[in-house]
Amino acid sequence: MNSERINERLTEAREAVRSTAVAMAEARLVTGSSGNVSCRFGDHVLITASGVPYGELAIDQVIEIDGGGSRVSGRGDPSSEWRMHAAIYRRRTDVHAIVHTHSPNATAAAIVLSALPILHDEGKLLFGDALPVSAHQPPGTWELADAVVAALGDGRACLIAKHGAVGVGAAPAEALEMAVKIEEAAGLFRLSRQFGAM
Repeated sequence: MNSERINERLTEAREAVRSTAVAMAEARLVTGSSGNVSCRFGDHVLITASGVPYGELAIDQVIEIDGGGSRVSGRGDPSSEWRMHAAIYRRRTDVHAIVHTHSPNATAAAIVLSALPILHDEGKLLFGDALPVSAHQPPGTWELADAVVAALGDGRACLIAKHGAVGVGAAPAEALEMAVKIEEAAGLFRLSRQFGAM
């Protein structure tokens, strides 16, 4: 593939990550610059920059990194959770995009539950009977990355203890849809408890 086509593909992939990050914020799954979005790009990863509110995120602030987290291209520093993204991609060759949110219901569930029961039929089709919660580890560490990989297993989503949620997919839009459905499942669980159902 010639360099012009590679650059076109890089721009397209960056825009997919950027637009997904904007949509994640507009859906109120994150606030400010919290959370992150990534996708594979060959042997590298494209990931949102650290500390940039998504409404202000420029296309070149989707950072290209190698497997060790070193910046290959782009402007700024990669998200502090790049290790988690890199670890998931290493473990799951089927995953091509990751969305990590701090959505309110999912994060609350990740604070108090060891697993999130899935009570509605659509949720069970996506996630089974429960979403696992990872072991608690400090943010931005390889320990957290390993804990999330273990909790995710071969699934499409998991909660990150005392932290948030992660959804995966074949493309950024699909990973975002998983994140939306995680928040929906957590919200329905909370409401069902208020109604007294289990």
